Amino acid sequence: MRVGMSSFRFNREGGIERASYEVAARLAGRIDLTLLATAVEPAPAPPLTWQQVPRSSLPGFMTPATYSAAATRAAAPHGFDILHNQGGCALRSQDIITAHSCHRAWWEMKFRNGEGARALLNPHHHAILRVEKRNYRPGAFRRVIAVSHGVGREISEHYGVPPELISVIPNGVDAARFQPSDADERRRDIRTRHGFTDDDVVLLFVGKEFRRKGLAPLVDALAHLPAQAKALVVGGDDQTPFRAQAAARGVGDRLVFAGHSPRVEDYFQAGDVFVFPTLYEAFALVTLEAASAGLPLATNRVNGTEDFVIDGANGVFIDRDGRALARSLAPLVTDRALRRRMGAQARADAAAYTWDSVADRTLDVYREVWEDKRAVS
Repeated sequence: MRVGMSSFRFNREGGIERASYEVAARLAGRIDLTLLATAVEPAPAPPLTWQQVPRSSLPGFMTPATYSAAATRAAAPHGFDILHNQGGCALRSQDIITAHSCHRAWWEMKFRNGEGARALLNPHHHAILRVEKRNYRPGAFRRVIAVSHGVGREISEHYGVPPELISVIPNGVDAARFQPSDADERRRDIRTRHGFTDDDVVLLFVGKEFRRKGLAPLVDALAHLPAQAKALVVGGDDQTPFRAQAAARGVGDRLVFAGHSPRVEDYFQAGDVFVFPTLYEAFALVTLEAASAGLPLATNRVNGTEDFVIDGANGVFIDRDGRALARSLAPLVTDRALRRRMGAQARADAAAYTWDSVADRTLDVYREVWEDKRAVS
């Protein structure tokens, strides 16, 4: 079976990019697999191969459309048995689409939360919506892989995709990366570097979109939590409004920004509770990574977390309101034994989410589609 897997880029750091690369690496020895992408970092090792897709010089907001055309041209000479697209930058048509999100659902969420003007003024979103609508038109695909039950529902509701054509395959996590043998040493290093003591309870926040991921309610919550509760923020975004917010709430000294880190796994060792009051997700890899590292999860009910979090067992469901968030976090801040018990359960539950399992189930979908195609040829 010859498969072409398309994603705008493959790497070891991003969300879609990393998930796609993890699956591809595990499929490479089992099928003839070629990556279609503008960039692959690190470069793939045999038997995995890469067909580079030229990048357009047009404005960035046109990327979804320009990549679609260029990747379709790049795939054409290969005569692949299966074309598999990862994410929103799709081919003109493909056999399988992995829905890492539903942009239409995200778009409507923005309007419900008073951010419609920002969305309307950004041409990038309009381009994604046009491509997404085309992706799911009848005849443009054979099967959809959704990364959570919620995303599967959204694809059906917004684009009329029959549920029987949707397979839910959650993302995985590399347990070895987030359970290093020197975890204690990494914990000491990060906490010392950022000025935390052993008595501090570090509320870890990881994400590059501070507004959407919910940093503001976490800052508000600090003002209603004991002084040993401190927030450690990992990710690249504008810190200015949140520093001002923290200063106004009197918690400026309890909010620490680490910036972007290519070694985010070290920061998971340093945290005590993972806090994620996000507005919209498909199934955030970061929640599985935090769970695998043994952190209890404090997150609201969004796609993916509703499939994984068991309230009171491996984490708690929260609201995006500072006072309410503080009430949910208070038991975890004051009770070390509770943190450890929930964290151990989170790690045990995350063990079922392996990239090998994702690859196995993806290969099952490939075989089903290939059989369907041969049956009608």
